[in-house]
Order: sequence, then C-alpha cells, then structure tokens
Amino acid sequence: MTYKVFITTVTMLITSNFLAAAELVEGQTCPVTFKNEPIGSLILSKPWYHSSRSNAHYIASDNATGIGIEIHLKNNFSGQVDGLNLADCDRFRLLQIRRTTAKLLPGEKNIQIDVPDQFINPFYDSAPLEHGYGLHQTPIDDSDKPWQGRPYRDSAVALYDTPYVSDSWGIEGQDIEVKFETCAVCERESQFDTVLSCGHWGYRRDYMGGMTGWSEPEFTGFQCSGSPSPSFQQTLNHSNRIEYSYWIHWR
Repeated sequence: MTYKVFITTVTMLITSNFLAAAELVEGQTCPVTFKNEPIGSLILSKPWYHSSRSNAHYIASDNATGIGIEIHLKNNFSGQVDGLNLADCDRFRLLQIRRTTAKLLPGEKNIQIDVPDQFINPFYDSAPLEHGYGLHQTPIDDSDKPWQGRPYRDSAVALYDTPYVSDSWGIEGQDIEVKFETCAVCERESQFDTVLSCGHWGYRRDYMGGMTGWSEPEFTGFQCSGSPSPSFQQTLNHSNRIEYSYWIHWR
C-alpha cells in the first residue's frame, strides 16, 4: 500500500511539473483599446532561447542563435466577435513588422512586413506560420519550444514566433539586432480594417570579434504602445511585397 501511495505521489508531482512548464508564462500585457475604450489585451509570453530552432530553454545556452515568443490577443468577450463588439470587428488578426541589421535575402528590406513573399495578405496568423484561434493546441513542432507536446491555449488569435540569426548572416564588426512590432488588427469584411494597440520586442547578439563571432542572444525587453509607430505605418503604406495600407482595405 505504501508503495502504491509513493508511486501515485511521484506521478502527481511529475504531471504537475509538466503542466506548469506547459502553461503560458506571461512576460508583458499590453492593453488593447478602440476609441479610448478597452476591448482586450495583447499578452506577450516570457521569451525563450534556441539554437537555430532546436534545444529550446528559458535560459540561453552558449550556442543559442535566437529567441522564441508566443503572443496572444485576448478580447473582452472570450475570443468571440459576435454580440457585443465595440469595434465592430468580424475577426481579430495579428500583423508584425520586422527590422534587422543582419544580412538580407534577395528582395528583402531591413524593415518589412514579417511574412513570406508568397503571402497574399499581411497577417502573421496564416499557414504555414505558426498560429492559433480560440481554444487551440500549440503548434505540432515542439523542437523550438521550451515545452513538450501540445498544451492548450485560449485566445482570440495567437502567434508563435522563433526568429534567429546564425553567425553566417552577421555583418563583420557589427552587432546583430532584430526588432519586432506586433499589432492587433480589427478586420472587417465590409469596412476598413483598424490597426489597434501594439507590442514591441526583440533581441541582439553583440559582436565579440575574432573566433568568437557573436554572443548568444540577449532579449531587449517589451514595450507597449496604444497605436502603431510611424515606421510601422510607413512600412505598410510603402510595401511592394504585399499591398496593405493603414487606412486602405487590403482586399
């Protein structure tokens, strides 16, 4: 009997530790407003570190090249947009801008909408990028996540991003800096979209010189803003990769 109690206790401890590791660990919450009225929150998770999308941990290892983060938009109505909907949204989306000092692929710009070239819309919550809606499981690929399996998350819309810059893409003598601005978007079928509140985040790898190359990533922190920055708006308005303007309906 004592043996069975011991086994049960150990099993409960292991299960409890696994669930704790799989839960959303919040790093920053940014209020989302429309016409100065709160309509939800943009929740940015605690960042983790990985080596080119493997060996992910909340503490950076010596060979880490990038970070990971999950961002959830939780509106005030449990993810629903029908019924009481102050902003009159048909759907909530996430739109992200990336700025980098690393080398660029042909056709890329140092600041651009953070989606692949073949995308027909600018939103990050589209396949094959990792995202989710409502009550959903985290992405299938857990090799670049600090958890195992597919724990559940609950949000109107979410993204899971694991950017990295390997040493071969650094510019000799310069630090590698990567910055993101992630904004909540109120998408409307028969009206213009509205870009709502935003969260800023990013990381840097200091140039160490010699055989060392660049240091492991250092997370540069979170910052909330009630509206998109001027550079965010300019990037949308002048993008030649995907037609999208702040006040012009992209469809």
